[in-house]
Amino acid sequence: MLRVVIAVLAALLLCTGVVLISVGVPAPGWQAFGLGAVVLAAVLFERWRYQRAGDRPDGEWRSTGERFLDPTTDDPVEVFFNPRTGERRYVKSSRGSNDPPP
Repeated sequence: MLRVVIAVLAALLLCTGVVLISVGVPAPGWQAFGLGAVVLAAVLFERWRYQRAGDRPDGEWRSTGERFLDPTTDDPVEVFFNPRTGERRYVKSSRGSNDPPP
């Protein structure tokens, strides 16, 4: 909900900047436009980049041995990586965060 409110406010700030620039008030217009664009991009990037822990991946994925408790859900999470691409995935683990790896 907070993410949506911030995105809407950023879009309004972006539109305010466009209106100010179009009516001949360039300095505050560009500031409003730039701030709105940066905040909106940050909200969208955060949504895309940081995702909740998913299911165990198939294929070339290997466990890194890293385990921790997800701070938002308190669920144990295990980290996997793909050696070919370097991508990392966070997977819900059935073991506790301090349990030794298998």
